[in-house]
Amino acid sequence: MVDVISIENPAFCSYLICVCLLTLKMLGVTFLTILQRMKTKTFISSEDAAWKGGEVNINENVERPRRAYQNDLETIPIFCIVSLGYLWTSPPLWLVNVLFLVYLVTRACHTFVYAIYVVRQPTRAILWAIGVVLLAYMSIHTALFAFIKGYC
Repeated sequence: MVDVISIENPAFCSYLICVCLLTLKMLGVTFLTILQRMKTKTFISSEDAAWKGGEVNINENVERPRRAYQNDLETIPIFCIVSLGYLWTSPPLWLVNVLFLVYLVTRACHTFVYAIYVVRQPTRAILWAIGVVLLAYMSIHTALFAFIKGYC
């Protein structure tokens, strides 16, 4: 049997790929926020505004990617922890791949419709909810697995 945390475990490789892509997506949103701050010359501190010749202000074009990033911070770290625990339940590889891919795609689409190309609600809420349902499923599955196996 292959260890859960092993590069020889295809499910763990799927986990690594998904987590790395989510990290890169979050870094992209950070750079989008910076780009929007520079473009609109809207900053959050007086020293930044003085340095770049802008003003301290709130701008919706800056706030959207910033809020998308905050939303990522509310869900992606949870995914990293819960999905890693989920791997210990020995789920079928196809299910791991589907869950991780759906989560990755919904988070990417959520960011796109929140920060880049604004789409009216409930699109963003639906994308968020799909991710939360996946997190809940993996959490419940993992907790029940540990309870039934008598690990706890």
